[in-house]
Amino acid sequence: MKKLFLLFGICLAFAACNDKPKETIEQSTDEQTVAPGSPIAIYTDSIAQDSLRSDLYLNRARAYMAEEQVGAAMMDVNKAISLNPNDVDSYLMLADIYYMLGDEANISATLNRAAEIDPSDARPLVKLGELNLLQQNFNLAAAYIDKALKVNSYNPKAYFVKGMYFIIAEQDTVNALKNFQYAYEQDGNFYDPVEQICRIYAVQQPPFALEYIRSIQKNFPDKANARYELAMYLQEHGEPEEALLHYDTLLIEQPENFMVIYNKAYVYFIYLHDNEKALELFSRSYELNPDYIDALFNKGRVLEQMGKYADAIDIYKEVLNRQNDYELAIKAINRIQNQAEE
Repeated sequence: MKKLFLLFGICLAFAACNDKPKETIEQSTDEQTVAPGSPIAIYTDSIAQDSLRSDLYLNRARAYMAEEQVGAAMMDVNKAISLNPNDVDSYLMLADIYYMLGDEANISATLNRAAEIDPSDARPLVKLGELNLLQQNFNLAAAYIDKALKVNSYNPKAYFVKGMYFIIAEQDTVNALKNFQYAYEQDGNFYDPVEQICRIYAVQQPPFALEYIRSIQKNFPDKANARYELAMYLQEHGEPEEALLHYDTLLIEQPENFMVIYNKAYVYFIYLHDNEKALELFSRSYELNPDYIDALFNKGRVLEQMGKYADAIDIYKEVLNRQNDYELAIKAINRIQNQAEE
């Protein structure tokens, strides 16, 4: 399932709509498979006892969302709103559902309604800031976040989104870093801002970057991204063997994570000069995700490095069949052909 608001765990690539068909919203709750004793079943039993409690429908909607049953969640949220039309939480949940369905117009209308119901609640304003940042309405995004912070200055999510605003709209890492730090200071369990801090430090390379990134991985041992960021930093700063240890740990939990396998291949190829292992891993990464053309291209690079020029050209041609403007593949073919002519 797509991550609900906050939207900015990694980057703005989440703009793409969920590929779950919109017809899902027409599904009846009777069509869902409900495990006995599950949260859905418990709330269903409670609703049978008291069908006029809006909070029970809202809680069951959350349970449905956890199971990716978006249509059933939509019906329950609408029922909750019909029973209690002034409940901000229900509108926030409805906005999340519209996000899952890629319905940006209804997200905006729903969040505006939530903001009207309770002007002292900053949460709809933060989400409106996120939405407008997603839509590249930068002035509106900044205005909503500033308004949210005026409503409630103790607001780690608002500071996080403000940091993303500085990254995306202003390319201002100084102010972005400041806001990410505010967010983390206010909520030490909030991982998203520290992930962004790690990425800024990895690029800027302050003297304490590695120490900070290591400490974050220790503070968030269950966050795969924290270990991934540490492994990436290590491989790029002269510690490829340690990077591999972290990638192997990630693969214990996610054995088919094509990106981790790709990075392992890159370490073996670029840093450890083990072409056989790199070829095996680039091939595996591409098998797991045939849309990731970089893995296929780098398979060609390994074959070229091994002197298997005909095989490498075949791979580069396959890359161009998949993406005809892949410039590095064009250059690679020309390079091999020029070498042959010499």
